[in-house]
Amino acid sequence: MSVRSSAKGPSGLFRAVAMLKEIRRKGWSKADIRDQESVADHSFRMAIIGAFLSEELKLDPAKIMRMCLIHDLAESEIGDLTPEEKTSEKAHRQEEDRVSRAIFSTLPDRERKVFLRDWTELFEMKSREAKLVWQIDKLEMGLTMKDYLRAGGNRAKLAEFNPSSHLTRELKAILEGY
Repeated sequence: MSVRSSAKGPSGLFRAVAMLKEIRRKGWSKADIRDQESVADHSFRMAIIGAFLSEELKLDPAKIMRMCLIHDLAESEIGDLTPEEKTSEKAHRQEEDRVSRAIFSTLPDRERKVFLRDWTELFEMKSREAKLVWQIDKLEMGLTMKDYLRAGGNRAKLAEFNPSSHLTRELKAILEGY
């Protein structure tokens, strides 16, 4: 069922965001985590991390926070798919792009242009901000992994979620210090 509305305005965007509060991040079930975080939980912590890092790195905080908040927006319609559930990464990215653009299409002109600009930049990794957001995505997963470890999660099963080898030296230090 589509969360989008054909009516002009922000309703479709707001419905999509509401759906993200209900969609659990499925990958954690591989580590036997029962009460997984929601996609909205993940995106919110990413936005806070982005706000902090953008100030430190002298990047555009509003753009980074928007990118963090919309990076998984399409999951409101297609769900949180594990790598095994995707036909291919390319097909999955195309579907995410299609759904996100459709959600943004009903926004008023000015807002639509801003969201589409940031989405395209993020999707194509065209800027320092976009590259940082994808790093933050990995960092947030690592922080959540550590949260689940502290809560008694299975160390061996959670090890698969350690993103250290994919992080910059600075973000790896944040993860290690958490």
